Amino acid sequence: MKPVLDINDVTYTFTSEGQCQTVLRSISLQIMPAEFILLSGPSGCGKTTLLTLIGGMRSLQSGSIKLFEEELYEANCNLRNKLRSKIGMIFQAHHLISFMTAEENVVLAMDASVHKPKSMHGKKEQARELLAELGLKDKILAKPKELSGGQRQRVAIARAIACQPSLLIADEPTASLDAENGRLIMELLRKLVDERGLSILMTSHDQRLYSYVDRIIKIDDGHLLTN
Repeated sequence: MKPVLDINDVTYTFTSEGQCQTVLRSISLQIMPAEFILLSGPSGCGKTTLLTLIGGMRSLQSGSIKLFEEELYEANCNLRNKLRSKIGMIFQAHHLISFMTAEENVVLAMDASVHKPKSMHGKKEQARELLAELGLKDKILAKPKELSGGQRQRVAIARAIACQPSLLIADEPTASLDAENGRLIMELLRKLVDERGLSILMTSHDQRLYSYVDRIIKIDDGHLLTN
């Protein structure tokens, strides 16, 4: 079995006003298919920086990041877009489009998918099925302001997996939720791993979430402490 994500010797440094701060120091990490990993550490330790590098949202400075055995930062534009289309992303803030319904937010995300249905009818049908699976059958036509925090985050999850990704990266997805909604979100993520074979890399410093994951990796001052 080969890793869906293979990170090797990644270092990243921010420079501001002549001052340098290294937030990742020789990070190496592999994630296997259907593995749920929690990256734990205090604020500012480099968790989010690592996720944005995996997602192709900032430039790699040193080291290697392979997605599905392909070098992400050596790929041409077409291959890089293809690799990125296999990644779903969830953030602490849901980032839903406020004037769109739950269904419309999910349909919009499908345009980035290599598996997207060709017809608008097919996209809507798939979005409705996905939202229903996440317990939002009666909220399909609701706009974000009409949803609770937990419901908005479930729409964000539906949007992230609408592209049928192989890897999901989630940055503090339960941080802004109460305990009950946080539990529901973690149960949904665990179900995606167990039933869909999705691999998940999630950041959090909440120890209550440890029981849901397969492996806990701690990061502090840019170093992986356990692997």
